[in-house]
Amino acid sequence: MSSFLMPTRRNVLKTAGLAAGALASPALMRSSFAAGQLTVADVGGAPGEAIKKTFYEPFEKATGIKVVGVAHDPDPVTQFKLQVDTKSYLWDVCMVTPDHVMRLSEDKQYIAPLEIESPDTADILPGMLTDNWLGFSVFGAVMAYRTDKFKEAGPSNWAEFWDVDKFPGRRGFYKGAWAALEFALLADGVAPKDLYPLDMDRAYKKLEELKPHVAVWWTSGAHNTQILQNGEVDATDTWSARAYAATASGAPVKTVWQGGYSVDGWSIVQGAPNTAAAHEFIKFCMKPEQQAAYTSIVANGPTNKKSFDFMPAERRAVLPTAPENFGNLYEIDSKWWSTNYDEAVERMQEFLLL
Repeated sequence: MSSFLMPTRRNVLKTAGLAAGALASPALMRSSFAAGQLTVADVGGAPGEAIKKTFYEPFEKATGIKVVGVAHDPDPVTQFKLQVDTKSYLWDVCMVTPDHVMRLSEDKQYIAPLEIESPDTADILPGMLTDNWLGFSVFGAVMAYRTDKFKEAGPSNWAEFWDVDKFPGRRGFYKGAWAALEFALLADGVAPKDLYPLDMDRAYKKLEELKPHVAVWWTSGAHNTQILQNGEVDATDTWSARAYAATASGAPVKTVWQGGYSVDGWSIVQGAPNTAAAHEFIKFCMKPEQQAAYTSIVANGPTNKKSFDFMPAERRAVLPTAPENFGNLYEIDSKWWSTNYDEAVERMQEFLLL
């Protein structure tokens, strides 16, 4: 669900050009910080490479502070807590989701304050900045369909996705509970504002209706892109960047911006040795130029509204936080999922076995 490297970068802004644009006054920044080192934990892989090119390397050029990127576990909470509890620090900053932040703030505060002044926050989307977390990469859980199957128009909402009489065709569906339960409830007439707490009984009852029509239960973002590319399915739920990957490869795929969103962001480890530099790194990641550079590689949405001034209209159109798309998305409730994830997944596994 996190960000990933796109297969094509044509017709989008070049990372190097945007990165350079953020370095207008490197001497000013260097005057405040002696050369040092900052260790940042991210998700690794292709997203980690994109983060390195658009955040780590430009920050180092601007400040003289070397950033070492390391990959954390898929769920970094235990690693994060252990460092604070033992005062054995491996990271200064960590890439986390709102769910991680909640779990790192429940019984003990494991996250340091960001100490960001209000003048720097004016263009950040609501909810994307708290006192201890900055969201920088928004991904959508939405719908996509093949336009060669639905030549005039495909399903435009979740009730229509379930309507196999009006929109006949092979369905794909996520072989996991996250976001899928919300889609079932939306198909059953629940308004987005009334989704939480999720009624799992009602959701699984609605999923029973769709189950006979699901040709592929997809298991990962790469799998989802593949079934859209090769035409194994005619319509599927999807993660927005994965649908874009299929489109960018030349597949006749349309994304329908109906669904929810979640966010990847940064938090500072409480008591980390390089906290002062970490504060400057977080502020750097707020810059519209840097977020635009990142989204020129990764088709996730920026959280700084001014980032759209640094990209062409065709790139903006495929990003979740573009105003024309973001208004159709609800925030996936991290608190509910943090509390109920295990039960929901267990029920999904039972549902699939029956």
